[in-house]
Amino acid sequence: MSQESTHGQYVSEPEHVSVHTVNTEGSSFTPPGDGGQQQNQPEPAGQPPAVPPPVVPPPVMPPLAIPSVAYEQMFPAMMAHYMQHMAQFMPMFQPPPPPQPQPRIVTFKTLKDNGAEEFRGDKMGEPQIALDWLEQMDRVLKNLRVPDADRSELASQMFRKGAYDWWKRIDQDPHTPKPWTWDRFDRAF
Repeated sequence: MSQESTHGQYVSEPEHVSVHTVNTEGSSFTPPGDGGQQQNQPEPAGQPPAVPPPVVPPPVMPPLAIPSVAYEQMFPAMMAHYMQHMAQFMPMFQPPPPPQPQPRIVTFKTLKDNGAEEFRGDKMGEPQIALDWLEQMDRVLKNLRVPDADRSELASQMFRKGAYDWWKRIDQDPHTPKPWTWDRFDRAF
């Protein structure tokens, strides 16, 4: 073939031209210097010869299909490993401690509003009145969830006149064991 291409341009050898009978515009053309195809070209003076890059084979991909038996055996181990890995990086979740119950403040008014009655101690000849008052007071204090250590002090707030005088004498007596418990209060009453 001549050194003029079908487009009327001068192209140095080698050249690849496909001749088609119908349409020459669609011919395949390999430009010079493409793909390391150049041959017999003189090396420029003073430069080392060009070394083609090394050919690196594509990586070998493992098969995508894992046998179901192997997968079923590996899955629990993989999950265990994953969970251990996550545990190292995630702080352990510690739920906050439950809120401490606020101490209930029981006042004289609270006792009265919940059914406690004052005790005067003026009818000492009728012990059933004192026993009824003590039983009612015990029920009110339990309903209010008053701790045992606080019950005798709250019950004594309901004393009036002779009952209050009795309470002062017995509470100030050095032979009376302290602190008061509800059982001691019940026996002393």
